[in-house]
Amino acid sequence: MPLAGVILAAGRSTRMGTPKALLDFRGAPFVVRILQALEALDLKTRVVVVGPDAGRIRPALATHDCLIVENPDVDGGPIASLRAALRALRSLSPAAALVWPVDLPHVRIATVQRLIETWRREGARAVLHAHAADIATVGVDDPAVIDDLNTPGDYERLVREVNRDAY
Repeated sequence: MPLAGVILAAGRSTRMGTPKALLDFRGAPFVVRILQALEALDLKTRVVVVGPDAGRIRPALATHDCLIVENPDVDGGPIASLRAALRALRSLSPAAALVWPVDLPHVRIATVQRLIETWRREGARAVLHAHAADIATVGVDDPAVIDDLNTPGDYERLVREVNRDAY
């Protein structure tokens, strides 16, 4: 099986005050925008890991072909969500997983495509930090890959930047 797409959307969004997965980005919730990107990248297997806001997030996912996995260990952080996704994917045996945090819906599809192309060309060594000598650096011109969207102020900044770029 080829690459699987995993969206980590199980956080409590405490500092944001509302589920990040449901914040609007260019007319759709963050989680939907990322699902649309994974669909555009032709990743057939898509997993969305949800947490305490699962009941509010599930309806937004209803029209998308994805596996919804609940993370029972939200306090375990993103690694616990990744573990939940990998358990769900075990029987499907994907070659690898592209993991996308829900609070980065503004990362460009072209950026992710470059990561996928590098992975296809060079294998896992392109992303494994445990083997620094074997890592391939993928240069991208996309500041969103290091952005931080944790508070309403961060979200307001994103909306201002997106609206500025739209005109």
